Amino acid sequence: MSSSIAMLGTSGACGASMHAPATRDNARTSVFGRHCALDTHQPLPGQQPKSFKEINSCRETEPHRETEPSFYSEEVDRFAALDQQPVTLHRLLETCAPPLTRSKLLANAQFLARERPVRYAKRVKLFQRLPYIVNLNPHIHAAYQAYYANFTESRRFSQVENMEDEHKFISMLARQSKLLLDIMPQIARGFYECRHYFRPDDRRRFLDRLIKMRIGLRLLTSQHIALYDQFHANNSVAAPDHAALADPTHRHQGIVDNQLHVTDMVHICAQSVQAMCDMTFGDSPSFIVDGQTDVVFRYIPTHLDYMLTELLKNAFCASLKSVQNTDNEIPPVVITVSKGDSRVAIRVRDRGGGIPSQIHDQVFDYSFTTTKHTSFDDPGEDVVPSDGSTHVADANAISGLGFGLPMTKIYAEYFGGMLNIISLEGYGCDAFLELPSIKLNRTPTIQI
Repeated sequence: MSSSIAMLGTSGACGASMHAPATRDNARTSVFGRHCALDTHQPLPGQQPKSFKEINSCRETEPHRETEPSFYSEEVDRFAALDQQPVTLHRLLETCAPPLTRSKLLANAQFLARERPVRYAKRVKLFQRLPYIVNLNPHIHAAYQAYYANFTESRRFSQVENMEDEHKFISMLARQSKLLLDIMPQIARGFYECRHYFRPDDRRRFLDRLIKMRIGLRLLTSQHIALYDQFHANNSVAAPDHAALADPTHRHQGIVDNQLHVTDMVHICAQSVQAMCDMTFGDSPSFIVDGQTDVVFRYIPTHLDYMLTELLKNAFCASLKSVQNTDNEIPPVVITVSKGDSRVAIRVRDRGGGIPSQIHDQVFDYSFTTTKHTSFDDPGEDVVPSDGSTHVADANAISGLGFGLPMTKIYAEYFGGMLNIISLEGYGCDAFLELPSIKLNRTPTIQI
């Protein structure tokens, strides 16, 4: 971790990890493939807001007009002014009870179809409040256009009344998710380039809010896709309005794994980062997993995957850099797992030299990086070792733009966890990730 604390992937081999947790889902479907539903016998998540009628009214306004993203859109203003439905984690999990029926699936789709244009409109308005010069940045503007396009398509989508509508809705979700696949690396690059144009506190507030919005909508969307997959894994479209359980052990509730094996996830992530290092640097540290290696807890695998990968990338890069231009062996990275009454702790320890004291307080700042970029337009101009070696000359392929640790901290805190970094300058770093087991009686007020 140490001096390369900001070596977090936004491009090349490591870029996938910034796309947020779901980017490796296809490769790990065995971990994430169970589903659930919202209870249709009670009101949908949160209170029935008076804005539902307003939403339908907004949908009927010029449904086929093709508009260029504008900072003065009445449609965006109308939807952004509507109340976002407060969906608590408690409510989402409490209503994920089998059996999964067609009516539950359609009710969940109807809720999400109403909610998406409102949430996208609020995100578009967030961009509109940025300084004008920041919105001129091509990366920021491209991100704005992507969110605006998703808002427009979501606004125009008619309500989900039957399974044919549901198929179309799922296709739209897949299409919109693909459009946003590279959005966070794009935003990271844009904000790095614009870092001198507005104050760090303003930048932090904007990005904290944007990332939390992103996490919430991705959770709701992923949950619905999980419901859809489960329903069709067990029933045909013409099946009666009931379903057999795909997971009779009840291990999964949608995207939540009730029996997540921490050590298994650690090995998956560490091996993935090893492969990144091998591809980028030609070598990688070994790793050791110790402590309570049989720990099982209830969490969202994609979130843990993202956080572990970011912390391990820091540790692996620091370990490699510590022996650069020496004959010393690469020190191993040690991952220790433990569990208390209701929380799981994971420590990632490296011997990569620690964080210099003068920058220790900046490691959670957006756009802060120790990677030396002389030109983003020409990565080839990055600083390389004076001896001409290529061992870390390609560092930019596994280094980032200062978003990895701040985003990891937000993901850790989203469900009440925490992330701390302790550095012994000249020796190495310990990153402590502490996460609560997601329980109905202990997460009643967390809103998505």
